[in-house]
Amino acid sequence: MKSISFSLIIVFLILSNWGFPQDQKGKCIMEDDEIKSEKIAFISDRLNLTVKEAQDFWPVYNEFTSKMDNLFVEEHKIMREIKSPKKALSDKELETKLDRLFAIKEERTKLENQYYQKFKQVLPIQKVAAFYQTEREFRRYLLQKYKDRPACRED
Repeated sequence: MKSISFSLIIVFLILSNWGFPQDQKGKCIMEDDEIKSEKIAFISDRLNLTVKEAQDFWPVYNEFTSKMDNLFVEEHKIMREIKSPKKALSDKELETKLDRLFAIKEERTKLENQYYQKFKQVLPIQKVAAFYQTEREFRRYLLQKYKDRPACRED
């Protein structure tokens, strides 16, 4: 019962701020915090977590996403450096950056395995499986949401 009211509160907060803010060029943007809030509500709604499960799951999940986000940011920084026409990289610099990209992929896989084990400690296996499915569904939902908002497409 409490998990339902928690989900409803999250959904209400999101719905009260549903619109996309506009950047200086008039293109729609969605803030990271908005996406995270919406994702929390989406996952909470789909998993139907008990209060105890939510208390145990969300700190582990937040730790996981924080570490994955750090790797994502590092990966994109390296990719920008590789693609930058302003700075020609030597073969050695390029090799070092590519080596780091592959190391990041390995770290990501290790983190996913590590946190899969942690998720199994805080949730029943049925909800762990549902969690992974729900994450995929949220990505599809978010892509569809952007796709269906023609005012938010880039010029």
